Amino acid sequence: MHHREVLDDLGHVATLLGLAVVTTIICLFASGDAWRAEIVPLLVFAMTVAIAYDEDLALLLAAEVALVVVVGLGRGLVDYITLTAASAAMVFWMGRLRSRSKLIYVGLWAGVVALATQLGAELLDGRSMSTQLLYDAGRTGIWTLLAGFLMTGLLPFIERSFGVLTDLSLLEVGDVAHPLLQELVRRAPGTYNHSINVASIGEAAAEAIGARGLLVRVGAYFHDIGKMLKPVYFVENQGQQGSRHESLVPAMSTLIIVAHVKEGAELARQYNLPTPIVDLIAEHHGTTLVEYFYRRATERQQANPDGGDVDEHTYRYPGPKPSTRESAVLMLSDAVESASRALTEPTPARIQGLVHDLAMKRLLDGQFDECGLTLEELEIIEQSLVKSLTAVYHGRVKYPDQQRTA
Repeated sequence: MHHREVLDDLGHVATLLGLAVVTTIICLFASGDAWRAEIVPLLVFAMTVAIAYDEDLALLLAAEVALVVVVGLGRGLVDYITLTAASAAMVFWMGRLRSRSKLIYVGLWAGVVALATQLGAELLDGRSMSTQLLYDAGRTGIWTLLAGFLMTGLLPFIERSFGVLTDLSLLEVGDVAHPLLQELVRRAPGTYNHSINVASIGEAAAEAIGARGLLVRVGAYFHDIGKMLKPVYFVENQGQQGSRHESLVPAMSTLIIVAHVKEGAELARQYNLPTPIVDLIAEHHGTTLVEYFYRRATERQQANPDGGDVDEHTYRYPGPKPSTRESAVLMLSDAVESASRALTEPTPARIQGLVHDLAMKRLLDGQFDECGLTLEELEIIEQSLVKSLTAVYHGRVKYPDQQRTA
């Protein structure tokens, strides 16, 4: 979350101010001579802000809270340097959380930093090396390690309270054993295979522009779960049965196709999927046109002029349009993966032309107007998708037919 967004929202400002005040109070209570544990709530505060908002903001606020605590306790520069160094080490090494054990390792290394910093600062301040000094520094290091353990248990509550989604939670949600994915495999295996392919090429494209590739990957797993309710109406699940749409009018076919977005979002909410995943499901088609059935309806209208005009709006998805870069990447990845299957000879040149045409069509249709995607990023996404699809459809050596042995 950008700093300007935080400052423009009074709710965020009030939350951060409240956290800072509560942290300061807890630090003061935990700073007794018997414990000297004021570093623990400060580190938990720094990590919470880093996870919920921004690492830079976490460093700034942690330094300010540390200053208030040190002044309030009547401590000196040594304590301030130790607190800020430990906070900085925690925030810098935390990065993206993909395992719960990482917080423990972060606490361990930050503890080493805190221990070394306190030793060095005390010696520079004129204090001589002694057993008491080693004990004080070691205690600070142990408290820092314990802060990592404490954060491991608090992480789910922080994510739920602030509405954030760490990589660790994404990995848990994206487990192939998830009931929704298992149901998708059983009811719509073609859709599941399509989703896996979209996840692969979408993650690479998102990483190429600095977006959250893991979020795109997990979102792609679930983006078409709504199709499992009427799987045979989608081409990837029809096999040799033929299309059910041949007996339907284009408007009815469009209603069935479009409904998978709303039904997928409802399924995601029923299974308590995180809000960012639900948003990806709801936005992955934006307000794009269901072109095939729109063209069929137009052809019918031209053949029978008395049948009335064709309303283009009726053949569009209801939206909303992509609101994040990850959502835009998923939209384009979904489109190019589906369209590439129809290429008779998927040469690199044809794949490149297909990807560019689909990207430009959505750009000119205004699908990327609300997600902050730049033209430079769109070009990078195109290049990544072309590279991924070319690898999938790479040419293979044609071996001569083997003669059958008698």
